[in-house]
Amino acid sequence: MKWLIEKSRYLALIGVLVLFACSLTAYVLGVYKTVQTIAAISFGEVKGDFALIALFDCLDTILIATALLVISVSLYELFIGELEVPDWMLVRNLSELKAKFTFVIIPVMSVKFLQRLLQGEDALATLYYGVGIALVILALAAFNYVSEKEKMDELKIHPEEDETRAQDLS
Repeated sequence: MKWLIEKSRYLALIGVLVLFACSLTAYVLGVYKTVQTIAAISFGEVKGDFALIALFDCLDTILIATALLVISVSLYELFIGELEVPDWMLVRNLSELKAKFTFVIIPVMSVKFLQRLLQGEDALATLYYGVGIALVILALAAFNYVSEKEKMDELKIHPEEDETRAQDLS
């Protein structure tokens, strides 16, 4: 039974592979959107603010692809084994992974708000949309603050404890 439970960490490979495939798909979609947008702008089919909206959509897709890649790499590092990637791509625990995801969600929401703002639709609806995004950003910031505070409090209680990573189990 112990062996089975210890090896169950490899189930995380399913999530890693699925997220990696999603990341690749989003990158391909981002490249496709970018080529389409550049062609539309070059041929004069899209002009002015609508060109910016289309470019922001490309940015949004690439941001999402990058977030999926970082989460995939981080899950692999946490559960399976060590990777040689930049330190900023790695996390030490699931709380850090959630925080990284939060810091990707915020720019994506900001891009969506800018797109809506540039579309020049109903001003009141745009204001409500912006307020809604601001509230979500505040909630995410509060969540990260509380998580970080709990982590610091835990380190004060048990400063000698290091976290165990997948490579430590080998």
